[in-house]
Amino acid sequence: MAEIDEYVKSRMEEDKNDELSLKDLVKQLRFYWRYLWQKKWIIIVCGLVFGAGGLVYSIIKKPTYTAKYVFTIEGSSSEGRGMAAAMAAFGFSGGASMGAFSGDNLVELIKSRTLVEKTFLSPVDIDGKKETFIEYYFTVTEAREKCDELEKKEGITTVCDIHFPVGQDRATFSREQDSILMAVAGGMIEKGIDVSRRDKKLSFVDLSVSTTNELFSKLFSTALLQEVTTFYVDSKTALSRKNLQAFQYQADSVKKELDKALSSRAYYADVNVNPAKQVLGIQLQQKQMDIQIFGTAYAEMIRNIEMLKLELARETPLIRIIDSPVLPLEINKLGKKKGLVIGGFLGGFLSILGLLGWKFIGNLKEQLKEDENEKNEVLAKSEGQNS
Repeated sequence: MAEIDEYVKSRMEEDKNDELSLKDLVKQLRFYWRYLWQKKWIIIVCGLVFGAGGLVYSIIKKPTYTAKYVFTIEGSSSEGRGMAAAMAAFGFSGGASMGAFSGDNLVELIKSRTLVEKTFLSPVDIDGKKETFIEYYFTVTEAREKCDELEKKEGITTVCDIHFPVGQDRATFSREQDSILMAVAGGMIEKGIDVSRRDKKLSFVDLSVSTTNELFSKLFSTALLQEVTTFYVDSKTALSRKNLQAFQYQADSVKKELDKALSSRAYYADVNVNPAKQVLGIQLQQKQMDIQIFGTAYAEMIRNIEMLKLELARETPLIRIIDSPVLPLEINKLGKKKGLVIGGFLGGFLSILGLLGWKFIGNLKEQLKEDENEKNEVLAKSEGQNS
């Protein structure tokens, strides 16, 4: 057992003193450098193969066209105190700031699945033919080019079998229509739409739409911004418009009662020009009082309605477009030289990484094997002495 104790003690001392010095580090680097130099042809071949792959990719990769909007949102989110008091007097809620659609939330709103799907279902006029954007998308992406050649299989539905006509109610969509629409919208959100704010302190927003078709990029970006504008303005002014409609309804009701009171007074006055009884005069006075009451209430409500209209106009945000896309659009394409260089560099880097990893694992296995052999020799020697 003494040999085993000495062996364990020696291994512990080696581990204790096994600190990588600068000299050892330089030695290791030289060792791996010589190893890589010996394998230089493998690295060169990998670089050439990957470079050729990058060149082919740059040739077959379709260029993308980017339509870019730069816009800012202007509008007041505060509320007039006088108007709030007037609405409270009539039992209505005051307007509120729609902070949920401000700042970075607006960026997420533009990329929301609902608005992108609405844009895909909105109509577009192409060469005098009106169709939905998703149908136009299938045309420009050639998704249905080989529909006649495909063999139809039972139970399998493709874009060749599904269509999205203009004006179809979203609630009537089939499961297949929903699946295709969600897939197309999700792909556009992930790869085709980019929204950003230039600065946290500024209200400038950049909206970019990139596709492989120049005209589609321009038209889709315009339609998407229009959907966002409509939804944003409707959301910001929803409460004010609701209050305005309620005020208008009550004003119309009071106007009807006022008209009735005027008609009744005129009727009593015409039938009883020289009344012999005082009761007829009292009825005329009552009608006159009703006219005064309804007239005063109606005048006050009309004044408040005008104030509400001004408040609605003040709270309606204005989306001001600073820059809009014009043809020809910006082209994003990987050049042949760039593809060759990137592919060659990537191939060389991956080959070097693989060779170093392979050599390191090989050295580690050899070290473990040597340690195992040394341990077995010590055990065999110890058993021989004991026997």
